[in-house]
Amino acid sequence: MILFLVGCGGLNFSQVSPEAGNFHPKTIAILPATVGQYESARDIVDVAVSRSLTNRGWFDNVVDVTTIKTQTIRTPELANDLSSYIQRINTLGVSDSEMARRLHDRLKADALFLTYITSWGYGRIDGNKIGRVGLGLKLVDASKGTIIWKANHELTEDYLLLKPKLDHIADNVLEILLDEMPH
Repeated sequence: MILFLVGCGGLNFSQVSPEAGNFHPKTIAILPATVGQYESARDIVDVAVSRSLTNRGWFDNVVDVTTIKTQTIRTPELANDLSSYIQRINTLGVSDSEMARRLHDRLKADALFLTYITSWGYGRIDGNKIGRVGLGLKLVDASKGTIIWKANHELTEDYLLLKPKLDHIADNVLEILLDEMPH
């Protein structure tokens, strides 16, 4: 059995704001992943992002998706702000500073972390069977609404008989992406 990872040479895309050098958040809130057609990956990726950011030790507090969902059940205003913020940043590609500040206050988080699942699953490339995971990430200064950093990357793993575990590929993608993230 031969395994092969494609795309390890660097990120597909990474952009850092000039304000990144002065941005050192203590608390980060991980917003629910935007999954598109990859709904089955939502929980796996949300947990992987939480675990990866917590294990890095960069933040005093990592507010995970489960905590945020619990808060939205108790606070309808937070649920509305969160939904509107994610919808606007996804639709317009820009962060709404007023909504970001409200999330900053309600979640008590210095930074907002958004995850986008851009590919997830098994398929074929040039006749080879592959497992593929692609993720996009955004780090937002919650007090200003400024997008501090955004990046995306995809890894594919060839296989013959045993399918690679997509959650393991996701962990590898996250490691590559987070190595580039300002903090």
